[in-house]
Amino acid sequence: MTTSIKTSPKERKLGFRVLFLAMFAIGTGQTLFIAVLPPYARGLGLSEVQVGFIFSLSALGWMIMSPFWGRKSDFIGRKSIIILGLLVYAFTTILMGLEFRLNELGYINLSTLFGLLIFTRGCYGFLGSGAHSASMAYVADRTTEKERSGIMAVMGSAFAISGIVGPGLASAAVMLGPLVPYFLFGFITALIALLIFIFLPEKTKPIRPAKVHEARLTPYDTRVITFALMGLCISQTSAVVMQILSLYLQDKFGYSNTEASVYTGSMLIFTGVATLIVQLGIIRNISPTPSILLRLGSIATIISLILIVASKDLYLMGFAMAIYGVGGALMGPGLFTGLSLAVGKDEQGAAAGILVSSYAAGFLINPLTGMQLFIINVNFPYYLGVALMFICLLIAFFDKRLNRVVEYEDNVDFQSHNG
Repeated sequence: MTTSIKTSPKERKLGFRVLFLAMFAIGTGQTLFIAVLPPYARGLGLSEVQVGFIFSLSALGWMIMSPFWGRKSDFIGRKSIIILGLLVYAFTTILMGLEFRLNELGYINLSTLFGLLIFTRGCYGFLGSGAHSASMAYVADRTTEKERSGIMAVMGSAFAISGIVGPGLASAAVMLGPLVPYFLFGFITALIALLIFIFLPEKTKPIRPAKVHEARLTPYDTRVITFALMGLCISQTSAVVMQILSLYLQDKFGYSNTEASVYTGSMLIFTGVATLIVQLGIIRNISPTPSILLRLGSIATIISLILIVASKDLYLMGFAMAIYGVGGALMGPGLFTGLSLAVGKDEQGAAAGILVSSYAAGFLINPLTGMQLFIINVNFPYYLGVALMFICLLIAFFDKRLNRVVEYEDNVDFQSHNG
């Protein structure tokens, strides 16, 4: 029997704050690769499909390894998996900056650079993909069912803030040099990993570690499969919007590489502000059911995709990206909360890993779907996104499990990790 060492409310509050920083680091990393890498890589001579494949091996790693790291965190604890993910991200991001620099200096040719970028980003996917699922499981361990959607929304707002701060940092760093963001964001992430090591409380291991090894939660489990399908649809739509955004601005409005990076950052700021307002101002305070979050989020995302296609200038694009931020702000907490409530206490890490894996699958297939459609017509990927969001909307209406109204229990033993 494992001895439980409880953390104080003060320690737990500090722990959530540093975990928030970890989610922020992951979010700023997404900003970097969305806003900076595609136009710069294309400017070097890489095609749109090659740019997509730089993300693909990483996404494959996330898809394969997230369930593994999630189950591992159920056994050895969340903290070590979170730190590993952050450190691997920091190292690989700095390494990519160095690889670009070697190409600039003429030490490696474009083909070698392409291979190195795929390999380096792939290492992050395979070795660093546990940070997100372990973070979500950490939150599930330490919240009641009633609190969960609100706290999940707070953690999700870290991505929103990174969507506000990250583009500004990336744009300012790009003005100093196109490779500066890689070194800046890598250093920031390494610093946050150190803060996690010092301040994130995790005083005990899981209560029943032996049971974790007996559990074999799979994406085909009836409790999980609906959420995995929605995760795939949401992530494919996100891959369309995010991976193609800077290229879309270039081709639709005729911007240069630098202009595309700067304006992409601006669009992401609109998305981040909208996400932050919804997650901190609405979801945190009312904790709606997963079905409500997913229905409204699907509708908002559909509207945003239609507006992106209809946009004739950056003003409407900015408004469309803000609506997209609203949709994402609703769907993310809805999906993670719904899945968390559907599985047992000892399956939180495994479940989160499966959901993160389904998210990665959308980015993995995007070079074969969204990128190929983009080559045919710049608007076609967004029509695909609309179709995928209709699937999510139908599931949100007809899956009755998502309508579960949880009751608050003041003294419920809700933690599989107590400290």
